[in-house]
Amino acid sequence: MRKWAIIIAIIGLGILLAMLFNNPVKISSLEKMRAGTLVSLQGTVSKEKESSFGKTFSIDNIPVFCECKKVYANKKVSAIGIVEDYYELRVRVLEIKIIDS
Repeated sequence: MRKWAIIIAIIGLGILLAMLFNNPVKISSLEKMRAGTLVSLQGTVSKEKESSFGKTFSIDNIPVFCECKKVYANKKVSAIGIVEDYYELRVRVLEIKIIDS
């Protein structure tokens, strides 16, 4: 059993590294995007809403989910994330940076 667990862990890490080194696609909308696509977006945050799991907000009308604590409302940000299908398409943020405060 341990042998299989190690093999599965190594395969999982390989897939994760492949995703991280894949260049993200720059987007301005989620039209024609598929779940699982690595994307990059930039814009101003609006409609920030906190929940017990994280924050939901929009970056130039693109729905975004982030497991973060900082306040990004009305700030210009750059984000890298993965498109996911959660009732509707949205971007789950992996990395977010404030460009302009």
